[in-house]
Amino acid sequence: MKLDFLFKSSDHLRYENGNHVSGPHGGAPRAIKVEPNISGREGFTVTMFNTDGQNVVQMAPKQMKIIQQNNDKIVLRGYGYDNMGSSFADYGLSIHFGNGKVDKCILHMHDRGVDIEYLK
Repeated sequence: MKLDFLFKSSDHLRYENGNHVSGPHGGAPRAIKVEPNISGREGFTVTMFNTDGQNVVQMAPKQMKIIQQNNDKIVLRGYGYDNMGSSFADYGLSIHFGNGKVDKCILHMHDRGVDIEYLK
C-alpha cells in the first residue's frame, strides 16, 4: 500500500498506560505527515507539526515500516536509529480509515507507555 498523506488534526487525547489523562484541549491543531522514506530506505517517514500558526516541527522525522495491516487500520513501527543513536523503535503510528480516508491517527511512544490520539 502507498502511504503518502498529511492528516490535519483539530485536537488530541493523551493516554498513559491505557488511561485517558488529558484532552480534548479545545483546539490543539497538529498535522501528521506520512510519506515514502525520505532516506530512500524501506518504509515511510512520519513527521508531526504544530499547526497553530507557527508550523513548527513537533516530532522530528521517524522512519517506520508496516507491521500490521487490514482494511480499516495500518500500524507502523519505527526501526533503525537517528543520527544521535536514539531508536526509532520507541515510536509507532496507528492509522485508522473510514470510507477509504484517514479518520484518525494514534502516535505510540512505546518506551513511555504513551498514546496520543489525533482527532479530525
